[in-house]
Amino acid sequence: MPLSRETELNRQIGAQLQARRRAYRISMRQLADAVGVSYQQIAKYEAGRNRISAARLYQIAHQLQVPIGYFFEEPPSHSQL
Repeated sequence: MPLSRETELNRQIGAQLQARRRAYRISMRQLADAVGVSYQQIAKYEAGRNRISAARLYQIAHQLQVPIGYFFEEPPSHSQL
């Protein structure tokens, strides 16, 4: 069964979140504390299992110093990190 567009988008956003968090050298716990969620929730966001609300995505983007549009771009290759 093909993935729904929503699931695909959640996974894409999660992949972008994980890539930026790692590039920024911040742990899941540090990001979670900064935006007021558990580190388990950050893990779920990164895996694409939970979708991120617009308000939370704004907070995350602010913490990782990227525009919200960053999360909707194609995931970077490892050579771009």
